[in-house]
Amino acid sequence: MKKIAILLLLGAISLYMSDLAHAETRYVNDLLEITLRTGPGNNYRILKILKSGQSLEIMETEDEWSHVRLADETTGWVFSKYLRSSPPKSALADSLQQEIEPLRKEVEVLKKENKRLIERNQEMSNQLTETTEQLETLQAQYADLQEESADYLKLKEEHTALNQILEEKNKRIQVLEKQVSDAFMSAGLKWFLAGAGVLILGMIMGSKIASRKKHSTLR
Repeated sequence: MKKIAILLLLGAISLYMSDLAHAETRYVNDLLEITLRTGPGNNYRILKILKSGQSLEIMETEDEWSHVRLADETTGWVFSKYLRSSPPKSALADSLQQEIEPLRKEVEVLKKENKRLIERNQEMSNQLTETTEQLETLQAQYADLQEESADYLKLKEEHTALNQILEEKNKRIQVLEKQVSDAFMSAGLKWFLAGAGVLILGMIMGSKIASRKKHSTLR
């Protein structure tokens, strides 16, 4: 009994493996909706409606009908002429659309980033222009300052030289004033002494004359 059960199990496995070996993937034809039935004929009950582009695994074929398995393991029969070996254009379009959608979003992000970079670049360009103008203004002011500094240094040197000359002149004037003062004092003293000598001499002579007159009167 056990041997019979084992043989039946092995047979079932063999048939299943055989079905797998002959299985191939097909797709529902473009722009169609077909019925999945319980058997190979229109008189069998409809299990599902299959849309265009839906993939099916072919397990076996019988006349114009194919025994198929869906992705959810549902099995049934469909009319073979509505199947094709490659995905239809609509399915390819949907697949491409799904692939393109993330790329489109990425492009939008890149566009926004590119716009931001362009605006930032324009802002930096404006700042560079403004900074360049400020630098040119500062350079011009620096050149004027250098010229003014050169004139200032020249005037300072001339002022220092004039101060030295003036100081020397003042010293010379002081020496001359002292010499004049000394000379004036010397001349004045001489005149004073001469006048005093004349006065004293006059007094002496007057005294002698008076004395002589006195003696003459006494006689």
